[in-house]
Amino acid sequence: MQEPLPLSWTKAALARPVYRHRFLHFSRTTWVTFADLPFRYTLPDVHADLEARFPGGFLVRGCSHGVAAFLSRNGGGVLKTGAEALLYPQNDHFGKRSLAALVRQAGKKGKTVEVPLDGDNLTRLSELLREGRHGSKPQLEHVFRTFPCSRCRCFAFVSGSGTWMAAMTVTVRGKRCAHTELMVKRAESPSCIMEGLVGGVFGILGEEGVREWSLGEVPFLPSLSGKASSARFDEILLAVTAGFSRHVYDAGGLYRFKNKFAPRWRDVYLCANRRLSLQTFVDLAIETRYARLLAHGVGEAFKSPFGFVQPTAKT
Repeated sequence: MQEPLPLSWTKAALARPVYRHRFLHFSRTTWVTFADLPFRYTLPDVHADLEARFPGGFLVRGCSHGVAAFLSRNGGGVLKTGAEALLYPQNDHFGKRSLAALVRQAGKKGKTVEVPLDGDNLTRLSELLREGRHGSKPQLEHVFRTFPCSRCRCFAFVSGSGTWMAAMTVTVRGKRCAHTELMVKRAESPSCIMEGLVGGVFGILGEEGVREWSLGEVPFLPSLSGKASSARFDEILLAVTAGFSRHVYDAGGLYRFKNKFAPRWRDVYLCANRRLSLQTFVDLAIETRYARLLAHGVGEAFKSPFGFVQPTAKT
């Protein structure tokens, strides 16, 4: 498979592929959430395999433009859903003076270390997720690997006293590519800690010869290609969802954080071997727990009479 793998998919020395999937009840299709593929597998191999395994239709998120174009040519449906931020260890992504200062500031408070995903560290990671800034909100599911995985690595930013101030998990997508799964910071940790963690992992992966590291997707991000096109119904629906959900999911803040590392942005798509329908989006909102997150945000907003009023920026 020459095209970049879908987000959170991996390639390894396997005899046969391993797929994780969820059946979508309204659209009567199957969402292939993650996969571990043999190195020899090509895009046509994956396509033929999925069509044989899931005759009722299949759906994959986090696809590259090349995968989306391939499925579209074969009669499938595609929708751009966001973009992933790519770092290249051979490039200087920390040259900006303000960013370098944050990394140095973090270095005075602790350091980045790799830790095994064993029982004790899984407990620490779970505690960190609960104590993070968004720990009280419903958590998304099936959009990144939250389960123990032999191809997942864990990095923690540890203080001098041994406290985990932040952590991230990284999937090894292939021999030279890596993808960020979880990123979480303890609520009381200084803001510079995440920059320090990214800088530390960047250095470790670079020393190992990793050529491309994805910081993950920012959803609802408009196309960065600069090409104008007429919007389809599903694109309009996605834009409306993005506007409504800004109260509960800060995609803008996520973009600003990842963009400070001067990444290359690559569009990602939701792809299916059949037409995408409204039922598909309802299914995904339920399965990812995004609908629950929205409901939580609405409930929190109604606790205040001005919950949906956005503050006016000062000029």
